[in-house]
Amino acid sequence: MSKKYRVAVLGAGDMANHHVQGWQLAGHEVVSVTDVDLERANTLAEKAGVKQVYSDFNQSIIQPDVDIVSIALPLINHGPAAILAANHGKHVFCEKPLASSLEEVERMQAAVEEAGVKFGLGFQRNFAHGVELTRDWVKKGLFGSPMVFNSDLLQEVRPKITMHDKNGNQGPVVDTCCHFFLMWQTVFGSKPKKVYARGGILGKDRQEIAHFEELAIDTAIITIEFESGDIGTMTISWGLAKHTKMRGRADRLIGPKGGAEGYFNTWGTDSGAEIHLFIGDQEETVPLENRVLHQVEFEAFIEALENDKPVPYGFEQGKEMLKLSYAVLESIETGKVIYV
Repeated sequence: MSKKYRVAVLGAGDMANHHVQGWQLAGHEVVSVTDVDLERANTLAEKAGVKQVYSDFNQSIIQPDVDIVSIALPLINHGPAAILAANHGKHVFCEKPLASSLEEVERMQAAVEEAGVKFGLGFQRNFAHGVELTRDWVKKGLFGSPMVFNSDLLQEVRPKITMHDKNGNQGPVVDTCCHFFLMWQTVFGSKPKKVYARGGILGKDRQEIAHFEELAIDTAIITIEFESGDIGTMTISWGLAKHTKMRGRADRLIGPKGGAEGYFNTWGTDSGAEIHLFIGDQEETVPLENRVLHQVEFEAFIEALENDKPVPYGFEQGKEMLKLSYAVLESIETGKVIYV
């Protein structure tokens, strides 16, 4: 590393904690934490040894000692923060999903390109060891074709209730499914072709989210067919009963020659430290490396910045995943197969 970059982290929630830790582990200096909840911002800053705290990201972004703005804010703030940062010559790293609309994406991209700064997008799960292993096995033809990739994510109404606001973070199809869609695309080595999905709102009677003008779809069963003929399927819900003990199953990839089962894009080894590999009548247990995925993705972003290379994930992948998420919602609303 030739330079120690100075980073302003926007947000002080769970994801912002990962941003602060990731940048510090990657060898860079977090110079400020910003959150409208100053108490929460101060708590994170004190824990991480960060000296400066702001309640308004407009203030933190424009500081002359900032090289990179790291955005871990609610979705509706991604566009304004990224555009302001680019306009002030700061490189931008932004959490997924990319923005609250495709129109806002275009404004973000125009600002970044005009300023000549780098823009990276937070698909840290795709740096997981399990995704890397599975992609390589598929390239070697271990499972044959076609393949079916099945993923689950089941939980109760999110404590971060803005996730359930259709006009805020837009629910799990937009906020979280993108990680799994990108994983399927990476493993298959193919682009999505068409989408069919059904879904609804299981949490509609929950008092903690009743005040939103319009609730986002919180539960869906999704099928995506890829150009390769492979299929990705997912059951996702953020609407289960309060304090439920029910959990989703591990990911499963199956083909005519074999398959694999495990938590392929887990953040580390806490959720599952191994993948079970099945080839013919043989079974093998493959251990997973414990990677701090935000550190890995930030190191990759800096490498792209210093060598003037394309970032691993940026506007191209962000737009693809946002369009795919909106296609899923369109299929749910219309009952039709949507071509992408």
